[in-house]
Amino acid sequence: MPPRPEHVLRWEDVELAIDLESGARAVRWTVGGLSVLAHHKDDAVSHGMYPMAPWAGRLRANRVEWQGYQHQLPPTYASWALHGTALDQPVDILRSEADADGALLVARVAKSPTWPWPVAIDITWELRGRTLTTEISVNSEQGESPAVVGWHPWFVRSVGRGGPLEWRLEATQQVLRGDDYLPSHDVRPYDPDAGPFDDVFVVPSGVATLRWPGALAIDVVNDAPWFVVFDMLPNAACVEPQSGPPNGINDGLGRPIPVAGPGLPHRMVTTWTMRDDPPVEPA
Repeated sequence: MPPRPEHVLRWEDVELAIDLESGARAVRWTVGGLSVLAHHKDDAVSHGMYPMAPWAGRLRANRVEWQGYQHQLPPTYASWALHGTALDQPVDILRSEADADGALLVARVAKSPTWPWPVAIDITWELRGRTLTTEISVNSEQGESPAVVGWHPWFVRSVGRGGPLEWRLEATQQVLRGDDYLPSHDVRPYDPDAGPFDDVFVVPSGVATLRWPGALAIDVVNDAPWFVVFDMLPNAACVEPQSGPPNGINDGLGRPIPVAGPGLPHRMVTTWTMRDDPPVEPA
């Protein structure tokens, strides 16, 4: 098969390769020669780091209900309408820049016929030094649309040196999941030792840390208070900043459902700051 079109952002020892046929997904992310993204499976939901929009995660009964209107969405993975419409759509480049300090890519995802509201989804990757700033923006072209967005990165457990991946959230609460793996309204205090997880967490500060001890760390700051963590696999883990919980376009779990309106896009901005994690000297 011919290679898929990619757009590469570079700064010194940092490189990100963005797949232009898969929702502006990062398929490679290397820092100092260390590769941090996992390829768990070949299907659209199981590799790289991709945007989820105009919804994130699962939807109850694969349905969106908004202002008295109900719309059934087709399954996209197993029996689920999963992770939005952006992840498997081609994109058009709206803006591309590169200089000595880094690089910028702004891409617009092709519209999906399965989403009933006319929206444009824009994905921004901006690399400045060792800080990556990402933005997902849902722009409604007519009327209001519910919108929840998120990033779904698959991180490797091992980068080839140092210790295995450790993650930390400044979470205050964990939302218990039901038998259908969707969040309930049963909330408990966050216990980091209660895993493994496939759960949603409330993180008021938006702060998380990924660390491969003795090799590399990535500090994450999100401008929304939701994270999903999936760490049930031996070789990969997902720490996912989101602007709402799974099924959040139907149920904000006590918070307003985000809305994209004409001239009032729904946005989520996340920064990912990379730093070396020095080896621990033996005592």
